[in-house]
Amino acid sequence: MLEAGAALLFLGALSQQYPRLPDAGAQALRELAELGYRVPGAEQPLRVYPAATGGEFSARHGAGWRPGAIYLRPSPQGDFGMGVYLRHELMHEASFLTCGGKLPLWAEEAAAMGFSGELAAPSAATPPTAAALERLRVAVGNGSSLDDADRRVLAGLIAASGWPTQPCAVSKSVEKLLGAPFAEGSARFSYVLMSQLSGRVLESGGDLHTRYPPGSLLKIPYAAALREAEPTALGEELAASDTAKLLRRKAAFDSERYRLLLATVAGAAPGQAVPAGQSARADEVFWRRYLGERGEDGGFPYQASLPELAAAMRAALLSNPAVFAGLARNGVSPLSTLYREDAADKQVLARMHALAKTGSVTDPAGKPLVGHLLVAWPADNPLYLALFRQVGGKGAGNLHAAAPYLAEWARRYPPAFAKVRVRLMTLLPRSAWEIRDDCPAFDGVPLDGWTPRISLCGRFRLVSSARGSLSERLVTGVLRQAERDGATVLETDAETYADAVLAAEADRLSGQARAALRAVIVWNGTHGAHRHGDSGSLCDHTHCMVFQGAPADRAPPRAGRSEAKLLALLDTLAAAQNLDWLPFAKGGDERWQRRLPTAQAVSTLKESQVLDLRRERRRDGAVFVHLWYGDSEEVLPCETFRAAFALPSCPDAIQPAEGGAAWRLEGVGAGHGLGLSVSRAKALAESGTDAAGILRDAYGAGRSPLVVPP
Repeated sequence: MLEAGAALLFLGALSQQYPRLPDAGAQALRELAELGYRVPGAEQPLRVYPAATGGEFSARHGAGWRPGAIYLRPSPQGDFGMGVYLRHELMHEASFLTCGGKLPLWAEEAAAMGFSGELAAPSAATPPTAAALERLRVAVGNGSSLDDADRRVLAGLIAASGWPTQPCAVSKSVEKLLGAPFAEGSARFSYVLMSQLSGRVLESGGDLHTRYPPGSLLKIPYAAALREAEPTALGEELAASDTAKLLRRKAAFDSERYRLLLATVAGAAPGQAVPAGQSARADEVFWRRYLGERGEDGGFPYQASLPELAAAMRAALLSNPAVFAGLARNGVSPLSTLYREDAADKQVLARMHALAKTGSVTDPAGKPLVGHLLVAWPADNPLYLALFRQVGGKGAGNLHAAAPYLAEWARRYPPAFAKVRVRLMTLLPRSAWEIRDDCPAFDGVPLDGWTPRISLCGRFRLVSSARGSLSERLVTGVLRQAERDGATVLETDAETYADAVLAAEADRLSGQARAALRAVIVWNGTHGAHRHGDSGSLCDHTHCMVFQGAPADRAPPRAGRSEAKLLALLDTLAAAQNLDWLPFAKGGDERWQRRLPTAQAVSTLKESQVLDLRRERRRDGAVFVHLWYGDSEEVLPCETFRAAFALPSCPDAIQPAEGGAAWRLEGVGAGHGLGLSVSRAKALAESGTDAAGILRDAYGAGRSPLVVPP
């Protein structure tokens, strides 16, 4: 054993066989110190061992390193002597001491190459082929170890572009050429919030384009692709990210369903269909890739941008919600991945009653490359899905940065205003229209007599052959089809629903008047399931609100967002007036006249005769129409009378005409005249009234009592 500058200890016969080696090592340490690197000292010297030739250290290795130790092969094969390999590994030790492991593997290797002298080899001057460069890009993108071929390409890039000598620096030109996703300049924290029903992105920030491996988040689609599983046990395994227990379920794994769930990235769904009987023969590495771990080549078979990954997670959670209930205990169970996180941050999840799942990716040395955190709430029926990602950290580490966002979103997006159920094509016979998938789709698990249809993009195309109906329209959400009568109900988010209703009812309305009407539409949409109790939904025509989805041949409706304070105001106004529906109409001041023949009145009312019609306004402001049939009288709310005869609005005057053969009806504006008048809202907004004032004018206590049409 011989000391070299007191900082290197050469063990075995290395120093006797290669007497110049200690001096070469001491010189390299001095150079590194002059460059600003921390280097080993006498108090904790670096040990240099002769490398064994068996096991993983084969003839193709000239040297190896781990913190505090270097392994040198006597008489190494290749272009370089032992001194070059020693300098290479000394740079690894100095980088570890100075940079704390923050450099990605490829950059540490590049720095070691640049310092060692190996770039002087003739092979380093050979330009790489396009295929070889792409192979290196893939390895860098996966955070994988580099093999000899990758190192040769990297050496050529450094020889051509150079490498900075400052400690922990990275060549920006080489980094750009390789498209390194885990680079120091990458967005460290990114997020996306979407509607679980429609897939509509509500908020986002950071890097939404770079594709990263999701790690253990792939256990979500894996669980969704199991043909059978006991939900409680499976949920505990997911919360603990227990790979071993999840792999024991592989006999129930449906690879086709799994690949469909991950089809949000075209062509990137991992693996092939597993032939019958192969599951028992495939090795563990084969199966672990389905759970987000590296494949045999050291790479990741699936990488996705944040929106692509969120869409895949949405589809998986929707496909069989019951199996994910156990994720509500992530952070509570001692074995769960969030158990050791800050109690205040976990309390945010508890208040939201949220499901949570983490996913982490590390390099072969265990250094975190990227971490994801999925949060979906409320746990019993998720309506929102948030996905967070940090580069250079673990999945659980996202929670501290995510907690303030989650707390704000819980306030800004209350679950009570998250979902609308609307029955589609209610005025057409079922034989006159059909549903077409606009992207990959599948049936979920039936529940309470309804079968969900889920598409990865959230979108479906409705095609109608009925005369006078739109030939094609797009709807976004989850379709639920009744096993009993074939009724089709769309579950979508309230904002997408409001976009479509506004486009159909008042597309040109703007400003504060539009904000007020939007709030009314969202309130009705999320409170109106009683309108059609048999399906627990709204209809899509004027009895509720006109909903035609989005046009298939032109730009979609203008996207907007309702204000939480306006929805809270409507809660107060509706409670004060004892309303479970907030009517609105077009209004206006344009006068109209209609002729109503006596014969039409008899036919519509299904009476043998109609002798007289008279209008009455009572002291409370309510308007009624009296109908005399000879031996009896009927009194109808004016709105019911208007709807029966398809009048633009409730008539102001009803006069006999043509010697009793008809009546002349006169009125003003359009609609039932109840609640919010679109034309009045527009006038109020133009005079300076804000949306809250418009809503108080329409539904406040100062208005005449509202009579809601049946």
